[in-house]
Amino acid sequence: MNVGDVADETADMGRAMAEALMKDACLIEDIGVVTTTDDGQDITDPVKVYEGKCRVKPASTAVVTPSVNAQSQTWQYKISIPLGPEPLRAGLRVTITASRDPSMVGLRLMLRNFDRGTHITARRMWSTEVSR
Repeated sequence: MNVGDVADETADMGRAMAEALMKDACLIEDIGVVTTTDDGQDITDPVKVYEGKCRVKPASTAVVTPSVNAQSQTWQYKISIPLGPEPLRAGLRVTITASRDPSMVGLRLMLRNFDRGTHITARRMWSTEVSR
């Protein structure tokens, strides 16, 4: 067995272990163009990119942004999904649809970037909480 085969086999085992930790569920959507109506409602026509199991972890503590009126806090999360062919890109919306932590259900995040690599064990996405 050559080194490449060992690396592939190890990555496959790591992927199985990573997926075993994915106890939550999420929906990843391309929200497209947002149109705001006269009464202030945002209308979108989202396209589903991925729906299924995931793992949600806080990526760090809140990032505090000072403002003239008030400080705002931005929470960042690392979302892991199985490795797949989904066309991921920055700006996609991630909604947590099920979780062992009930406070996470309904959480909406904006995908900022994601890990790439030959032998990664999951698609890890760095996301920021959004208000809508």
